[in-house]
Amino acid sequence: MTDIIVRELLSLRKSIDDLERRLAASHMTGKVVEIDGDRVRLELQSEDGRTGKPFLSPWVQVQEAAGSTGTHFPVAIGDPIRLFSPNGELGSQSIAIRDGYTDEAKNPAKNGELAIAHGGCALRFEGGNAIIEADEIIFKSKKLKHNEKNVGDTHTHGGVERGGSNTKEPNE
Repeated sequence: MTDIIVRELLSLRKSIDDLERRLAASHMTGKVVEIDGDRVRLELQSEDGRTGKPFLSPWVQVQEAAGSTGTHFPVAIGDPIRLFSPNGELGSQSIAIRDGYTDEAKNPAKNGELAIAHGGCALRFEGGNAIIEADEIIFKSKKLKHNEKNVGDTHTHGGVERGGSNTKEPNE
């Protein structure tokens, strides 16, 4: 009878150890160390118990929106990432999710506005204004309007006179 109880307790202990390991592996934080297209490898902050060093994740996909609305926000080496593995096993079902701000990866918003920043450029929405910050802005459009008036490459002006006088505003 004692042997049965000991075996059952050992079996329960093994099951608990496995559940604790899977729970610990279900959400891990790290940073991007390698990029291959839409997949990344992460240096995970939970140290390898044998070496005492952070360990490298398998190649995993970075979460993006797909379907009727799609996005692609590229990650960079060093970006903070959270690795989500629903069943607690690192592998093909794991997905990399962008993590919160850090001292190295600061919030791009200056005053609580909506901000999208990448590669030295930023788009900000603040107080009813849309602000674009970039070294160069390139518009590609078949038709460009400002206040309902054509200002694109096909617009014309009225009131054109020879000399230094000004023209009228663009025609509709």
